[in-house]
Amino acid sequence: MRTIALWAGPSLPANEPPGLGWVTALLAAALLCGCANWFGRNDAQQEALKRAESQMQQRVMRYADGYMDGVALAVRAVEEQVPDTHSRRLLNDFQVKQSTAAVQIASGPNARINALDMLILATLTRHAVEQRLPPILGKAASPIVDAFGKLETGAWALVDFLSPAQRNDLRDKLEAWKKTSNSLDSVAFNRLADFARASGLISAGDAADDSIYGVIGFDPFTGLSPAVKEIEQSRLLAERAIYYAQRSPMLLDLQTRSLSSALADMPESRAMLATSTRVGDAAAKMAETAALMPGTLSSEREAAIRQMFAALQQQQGTMTAMLIELRQSLEAGRAASDSVHGVVQSTDALLARLKVGEPPPPNAPPPGRPFNITEYTAAAAALGDTAQQIQSLVLLLEKDTPAAMKLAESVRAQGEVLIDHLFKRLIQAFGVLFLGVLVIVVASRWISGHFQRKALQR
Repeated sequence: MRTIALWAGPSLPANEPPGLGWVTALLAAALLCGCANWFGRNDAQQEALKRAESQMQQRVMRYADGYMDGVALAVRAVEEQVPDTHSRRLLNDFQVKQSTAAVQIASGPNARINALDMLILATLTRHAVEQRLPPILGKAASPIVDAFGKLETGAWALVDFLSPAQRNDLRDKLEAWKKTSNSLDSVAFNRLADFARASGLISAGDAADDSIYGVIGFDPFTGLSPAVKEIEQSRLLAERAIYYAQRSPMLLDLQTRSLSSALADMPESRAMLATSTRVGDAAAKMAETAALMPGTLSSEREAAIRQMFAALQQQQGTMTAMLIELRQSLEAGRAASDSVHGVVQSTDALLARLKVGEPPPPNAPPPGRPFNITEYTAAAAALGDTAQQIQSLVLLLEKDTPAAMKLAESVRAQGEVLIDHLFKRLIQAFGVLFLGVLVIVVASRWISGHFQRKALQR
C-alpha cells in the first residue's frame, strides 16, 4: 500500500513529460519502502535466532561424522577377529545402515528434531547391539558395544535445549521404545516423527508442553520476518545439501563393500571360491612338479641306465655259465661219440675175424694129405670142441649182437640229437649275445647324442 501511495503521491505537471530522474527516484523510493516492510528490522534478536539454529545444525552434522567414524572403527576392529564371511557381511550391512541413517538425520530440515533423532538412533542401536551381537560374535562384539555406549553419552549433549520434564519424558519413552527396537536391521530407521504418529499424535498442538513430542511443532525461526526466514531456511538447506553430497561417495563405497560381501557370502560364490582355490592348489602342485621334473627325469634316466647295465651284466654271467655248460656238453658228446665209434669198430673187427655171413671161397684147394683116421679122430674131437665153442659163440653172438647193434644205433642217434641240440643252444647264445651288444651300442649312442644336444641347448 505504501508503494501505491508513493506512486500516487508526487504529481507532475500536465504539460511536462516525466524525466528519467523522476522515474528512477520514484522506483528507488518504492523499493526501499517495500523492502522495509518485507524484511523488517535486522535487530539482535533475529541474529541470535539465526546463529542458534545454524550452530545446532553444525553440531548435529559434526556428531553425525563422529558417529560414522566410531561405527567404522568398531566394525573394523571386530572384522579383524571374525574369520567367516557371513559375520563380515552382517557387520558391513550394519555399518551401511548406521552411516546412511546418520547422514540422513543430519540432513533433515529441523536441527532440533535431527538432534533428537540422533539420540534415538544411538540409544536404540546400543540396546540392540547389546542384545543381538554377543550371541552371534561372542566376545568379539565388545568393541561395538563400547563404541555405542560412548556415542549414546555424546548424543545426550546434543539435546541440551530440552527442559528437565522433556528429558525425563524422553528417557521414559526410550525405555518403552527399546522393547520394539531389538532388530539390528531395522533399528536405523527409527525417527521421532514416526513414534509420534504411532502414538496417535496428529499435529504439534496435540502434545503437552512437558512431552518430547512438543518439540515436533517448534519453529526455531519464530520472530523472523518472512523474507529473512525464507533466506535463512534456504541457506541451511544449501548447507544440508552440500553435506549430503559430500558424504554420498562414502555411502556409495560402503554400499559397494556390503554388496561385495553379500555376493561373497552366497552359496554359489563360496562354491566358486572353493573351486578356484582347488584350481590354484592344483596349479601350484603342477608348478612344483614341473620344477622337479628335470631332476626327476635325470635320476630316472640314470636309474634306467644302471638297471640296463646291471641286467646286461647279469645276462653276461648267465651266458658265460651257459657257454661253459655247452662246452662241457660238447666234450661229453664227443667222448660218447668216440666211445660208440670204438665199440662199433671192435664189433666190426670181431665179425670180420669170425667171417660171419661170408661164403666160402669158390676155388678152395683140396686137402694135401691123405686120409688118416687118427688125424680125423683128433680132428673130429677138436672139431667137436670147436663146434661146441662155435655154437656157444654163435649163441652168444645171437644173444649179444642185436643188443650191441641196437645200442650202437641208439648211442649214435642220441649223439646226433645231442650235437644238434648243442648246436642250436650255441646259435641261440650267440644270437642273444649279439642282440645284447647291439642294444648296448644303440643305447650308448642315443645317450651320448642326447647329452650332446642338452649341452648344445645350454
